[in-house]
Amino acid sequence: MTARAWARLVRLPNLPTPLADIGLGLAASFAVGARTGLGVATLLGCSSLCLYTAGMVLNDWCDREDDAVWRADRPLPSGAIGPFQALVAGFALLGLGLVFAGLADLNEGGQPLSFSIALLVASMVLLYDTWAKRTPLGPLAMGSCRGLNVLLGASASGLRIDPFSGLIWIPALTSALYIAGVTWFARTEEKNSNPLHLRLASGVIVLALGLAACATLLSPEAFESAGWLILPWSLMGLVLGILLPRLFRANRQATPGAVQSAVGWMIALYIPVQAAQACGLAGPWGLLIVPLFAGVLLLRRWRWLKAT
Repeated sequence: MTARAWARLVRLPNLPTPLADIGLGLAASFAVGARTGLGVATLLGCSSLCLYTAGMVLNDWCDREDDAVWRADRPLPSGAIGPFQALVAGFALLGLGLVFAGLADLNEGGQPLSFSIALLVASMVLLYDTWAKRTPLGPLAMGSCRGLNVLLGASASGLRIDPFSGLIWIPALTSALYIAGVTWFARTEEKNSNPLHLRLASGVIVLALGLAACATLLSPEAFESAGWLILPWSLMGLVLGILLPRLFRANRQATPGAVQSAVGWMIALYIPVQAAQACGLAGPWGLLIVPLFAGVLLLRRWRWLKAT
């Protein structure tokens, strides 16, 4: 049992992505006039990281028999980490995620809003890993985890003062749709994929990207100055320029290598997608999410740290 094996188990290159959800939720709070302290934002980030890594660990625990056939080099089937250790770690991380969310609530007056959303995320993680991923509902369950994670970021302040604002809910729904499409696209990435499924999933992903670009128009400032849109639409242009060629290649070849490469980039590019939406909501403050993308690219340089 080594640090390298645990890094692979938790998908270390992907760990900045849940923080991008929290950043988007905070930007949505900013757009509705709420402000969140650094301490609460940090607690929510820690909660999100724990819930995400728990999902990765429990996912591999549930898939350990299939991985022994298709991905024998993964930490559990290879024996680098024992199933019992993984199971304990997964539930411990879920518990920590709830604790951090509860601490955020205590700093915001005690109403258990952040804890309640974190509990929903944990429930969806367990639902996906144990059952939904093997059904047609799998992509929706995974997408729900990400949408709820954006709401977790907004729970510290924005959802408390304006719980029905489209400035909060639309970016969360857009995020859920994007990840649902990516999950559908990746369902059979370990073998040759069904070309029809790849095309349909690609349609969902492109639709989500289009909605993310439109979500930048939600802020009133977008109608007062066209310059407000330069940042978010530049980021969306970057995403499309990197992703579309890889998406076309994966659809054309439908091989494990092409599909896994596209999925890895879809996950990494999720950060600039969130940053684009955040810039549309909060202006240049949304750029604070962008360094997370650099972190993903840096971690991806180590080939043994696989993102999928």
